[in-house]
Amino acid sequence: MHTRRHFIRTVLLGGSAAGLAACSSETGGHAPRSARRGPTRLRGDDFETCHAVRDGLPLPTAEVSAQHDVVIVGGGPSGLSAAYRLRDRELLLLEKEHVLGGNCVIDEWQGVKLSTGGAFYTETEADLVALFDEIGARGSKVLGGDSLVVGGQAVTDFFRDGADRLPFPQNVRDDFKRSREDMLRLLRTKPAQALDRLSFAELLAAYDPVLTRFWDRFGASNWGGVAEETSGFVGAEAYTWAGGADDPRWTFPGGISEGARLLAEWLRSRLGERLRTRAAVYRIERPDKGRGAIVRYLEGGQAFAVRARAVIVALPKFYASHIIPGLPAAQLQAMQAFRYAPFPVFNVCLDRPGPEPAYDNWFLDTPFTDFIPADWILHAGKGSPLRKTALTVYHPLPQDRRKELLADPLVLDMADAVAGALERHFPGTLPKIAEVRVFRRGHPMFIASPGLFARAERAGQPFGPVLFANTDSSPGVSSFDGALRAATRAAEAALKLVAA
Repeated sequence: MHTRRHFIRTVLLGGSAAGLAACSSETGGHAPRSARRGPTRLRGDDFETCHAVRDGLPLPTAEVSAQHDVVIVGGGPSGLSAAYRLRDRELLLLEKEHVLGGNCVIDEWQGVKLSTGGAFYTETEADLVALFDEIGARGSKVLGGDSLVVGGQAVTDFFRDGADRLPFPQNVRDDFKRSREDMLRLLRTKPAQALDRLSFAELLAAYDPVLTRFWDRFGASNWGGVAEETSGFVGAEAYTWAGGADDPRWTFPGGISEGARLLAEWLRSRLGERLRTRAAVYRIERPDKGRGAIVRYLEGGQAFAVRARAVIVALPKFYASHIIPGLPAAQLQAMQAFRYAPFPVFNVCLDRPGPEPAYDNWFLDTPFTDFIPADWILHAGKGSPLRKTALTVYHPLPQDRRKELLADPLVLDMADAVAGALERHFPGTLPKIAEVRVFRRGHPMFIASPGLFARAERAGQPFGPVLFANTDSSPGVSSFDGALRAATRAAEAALKLVAA
């Protein structure tokens, strides 16, 4: 059977930005060479050092060669935010990848900016709004709400009056509206910690199973887990922003990844070489005598060691737990209790506009969870019918499928399935596809499971001069705002250590 792979080029990307080959090769995919438009290029995360640490392999050491007020480990949104808060101090930021941005790295195709991760921020995220204002990063307001697509029919406002247009039995339509009212009431009347101890699935048990089906997919895309493995508070609180009707959203062309790029650019212009890429930290030590910590890292295959009065670890806790010896048992246990969802993103590049019913479009019966038209923030579905554009397709995977991201043929199969599902719901999409770009990450998003509040508090406790940022240091979901809040707390603690 012929598949779309015979006609499109699929570009497999990892943690590096497009065009930067961390581990690059060219492969033909599955189709005969004569049938392909071009080669498939593989670019992936630089995880050699991470795996060596995980596996306990020996790594080279070096004498301490420099002293800094603060060393920030990780150049994603949390590390960048910490650097912004500490920009007037003598700091060093170390990022293992070729570019800054972490899970918010931007890509581009034929002049169309593409998100490879985060999509938007909201009006109530006041600290993040203020940060973007301070650096002159002007986002735009997202127009319209989201849609739920059933059998090719897109329904907006589906938790309110739009629920009456859903192609479901009347009791299911009623449950979409009733569940929102009930969850908002729960948020007002029940303590957050009590809700956090429950699973979201328990709160949804009173409604038709279609509601759980929807939230299984929404949760997987937004916080990594289905309803059964989601904190009841996180699930209930999502009713305040899901669909875009309650909390106005803002973003940039290319999603919030463009905001991360602008922040990195602003910092680079002021801090220069104090922002280091291709620098993989493998150990953070607390000396037996004296204050501060020693940070060991590899850069260009060479070992380095620097001393800092404070260290901010803006990395996922699962990796942080491997590079910091001597952590208290309870804190180590809390760090290792975090689980992370594998999450490829498929940018389906189109030589003319495809489906664009709303900003974020959700599905119950596709291999992916949702897609966003890449240029919605510019045109809101009303741009020139002759323009090139793209659909940013979010495709979270269960944890037991993580290894599939390392198998190129399986990722190419996923790309085929994405294209096929789009064609099924929106006939005529397939001939418009010029290329599919796949950005794959193995551990980008922590799963906001029950007990998140207590787990995040224990895992994020300062360990002497070693402080913790990253989104998994804050109760809630993986977001730029959560990264900023965690970074701000860590930066304030670092300033106290530096001044002591």
